[in-house]
Amino acid sequence: PAPEEGVQSTRHLLMLSLVFLASAAPSLPLRPPLLATPSLPLRARALAAGPLPLRVPPPRMTASPPSDSRSSESAALYSKMERLLRAPKAKASPLVRSLTRNWLTLPPEELVENALVIGRSLFDTFDDGFELLEAAEHVAGGALSARAYGGLMRIGEAEGRHADVLALLGRMRACGAPPGPAVMLAAMHAAASLGDWGCVSRLFSEYAGDDGAAAPLEVLGEPAAVEELEEALRGCSPLAPGAALTRYDTEAIRLAVRAHCARGDGALAEATLARARELALPLDLPAYAAVGRLARARRSLAPLGYLRPADILLSAGGAVEPSVLEARAALSRLSRADRDLLAAGVCAAALAAAAVVASGGSSAELDGFSNALTGFDHLDAL
Repeated sequence: PAPEEGVQSTRHLLMLSLVFLASAAPSLPLRPPLLATPSLPLRARALAAGPLPLRVPPPRMTASPPSDSRSSESAALYSKMERLLRAPKAKASPLVRSLTRNWLTLPPEELVENALVIGRSLFDTFDDGFELLEAAEHVAGGALSARAYGGLMRIGEAEGRHADVLALLGRMRACGAPPGPAVMLAAMHAAASLGDWGCVSRLFSEYAGDDGAAAPLEVLGEPAAVEELEEALRGCSPLAPGAALTRYDTEAIRLAVRAHCARGDGALAEATLARARELALPLDLPAYAAVGRLARARRSLAPLGYLRPADILLSAGGAVEPSVLEARAALSRLSRADRDLLAAGVCAAALAAAAVVASGGSSAELDGFSNALTGFDHLDAL
């Protein structure tokens, strides 16, 4: 009888719980309410407004994954850079250490550009730099900046790879990248090292932004016919090469003077020398030697007339200027007492020289001055 009473009590408790829940729960509708039908005025207004605009599809949040080839090329590029940056030679350079701190945040193009500008502190040979440049071109899908090619050109010029330097210029043109002044100047140096003065003249015309002056460079034929055609061309358009040149283009103008003289084009050489004189640019000894060779080849003194006394003064000032700057730097490193002592010695020497000149410079007076100095020496000995 005890188990039966327990079952009945459990049933009573369940029934009471169901009754409580049924009374406490909110009344829910047995079926959803019907939608209200719009009124006739609302329908007429909707028809007058026209058709509803099409719903814009939601944007897709998934992007196409990068190609395996591009990701593998980028990984290979960064592995090459890591190998170069971890080399013992590279760790000693402060520029390389600065690049090491930022190489994971830079894009591949800027990373390779900075590495090529650093130059020999990172690369052992020109081939190492070209391998990195080629990998960066594949990752970027085109040409890099002119600074990257210019840095690699300087490495090739230091190794004597002049033909490869000119090939880099052709590579830039094939990719459609405009070469900068540093690239053009490096190509001019490479062409001059190879003895291709026609190439130097053509590159200088492009460097100076004057394509009209380069028109006679493609003329072939007898010297008399070429000179006649050049005179006709100059009669049509005045010859003024180097309209875009500045005082910072000294190396380019010196190479251009040598190139025009080597080609025997006296008119272009004279115009380039006049432009250098306007900009107060000093010439170097190879430029003067080129003018002298042109005069000897023509057996005439007319090419020497292209030079003016102002050119010689500018060259002399340019040759003395480094020594003057070194002397000023040495004086700036002296202490205040040393500078005062040096100034006093210079003044004393100037006064002694002025006294000797004013007295006529007789031998007896000079002997007396020498004996006076000897007496001072005896006093020092005492």
